[in-house]
Amino acid sequence: MASSIELPRDWICDGRELKPKSGGNSSNTWMFDGKEIKPKSGASSSNTWIWNGKELKPKSGATSSNTWVVEGNKVRPKAGSNSSNTYDVGGLPILVIAGQVALRLY
Repeated sequence: MASSIELPRDWICDGRELKPKSGGNSSNTWMFDGKEIKPKSGASSSNTWIWNGKELKPKSGATSSNTWVVEGNKVRPKAGSNSSNTYDVGGLPILVIAGQVALRLY
């Protein structure tokens, strides 16, 4: 059975911006413009992720092992997926999903 991704209570997300509920600032706030997920300040190709509607991958240095695939209500690594690294995502925005699997914020 897959684990579920949930937005922790101490984080907020409106689909375009993900940040801590308290103490949110430009260095710990993540933005999504419909294609790229990146920090509000200090964005570069090494800390930016690309979302094409199906796959979430680093802008720089993407491989099958660091690319995540969203299919239906599940997200899994493109390579090497198993029950312990496949997650139920429900109706969560891609920014919340990225916060856990790619950015490892929570």
